[in-house]
Amino acid sequence: MDTQLRALNSSFIKIWPLVREGEVIGQYEIRPISLNDRTGVLDLFEHLSTKSRYFRYAHAMSTLPEALLNEIIHANKQGDFALVAMILNSDQTQTLAGIARFIQDPHGLEAEFSLSVSDDHHHEGIGSHLMRAILDCARLNGLAEIYGHINKKNEDMLFLMRHLGYTLRTSEDDFQFYIARHSTTSG
Repeated sequence: MDTQLRALNSSFIKIWPLVREGEVIGQYEIRPISLNDRTGVLDLFEHLSTKSRYFRYAHAMSTLPEALLNEIIHANKQGDFALVAMILNSDQTQTLAGIARFIQDPHGLEAEFSLSVSDDHHHEGIGSHLMRAILDCARLNGLAEIYGHINKKNEDMLFLMRHLGYTLRTSEDDFQFYIARHSTTSG
């Protein structure tokens, strides 16, 4: 069974309530990324502040390079998998509000994760659900652990990682970053 089919068994791939300041204001769906999400990924990038882009990509970027865009929208294969959070708008359209992705290490049972959530949708549960979902998809694909590099100044991401039970250790390669790790077999 390929990566996408196994990931579809995740209990996190479903419709979630969109909550702002404790009040349900709508819904969003978590699902695997598709080639049809190209425009949504570009729009998400445009809705990331300079600071969010820096925290996500570890350097300033004014545009999303075409090669990286193609990698992201093609992340539905063995060892490279992405999920999107799609806001279900009242006019029946959808807005891509977040992406979580893992890329499996070439010689192991670990994968590096990444997460982007539109600045317009921070603190609404999207990042938390995406991270729980990508962890579950990694588990379903036989991976033992996921990890990511988090800038020590990225307070929102550090709060999320602690909330979700990730361990944080200072990177030996760059002391400005933590390595956040989570086993796929633990809560």
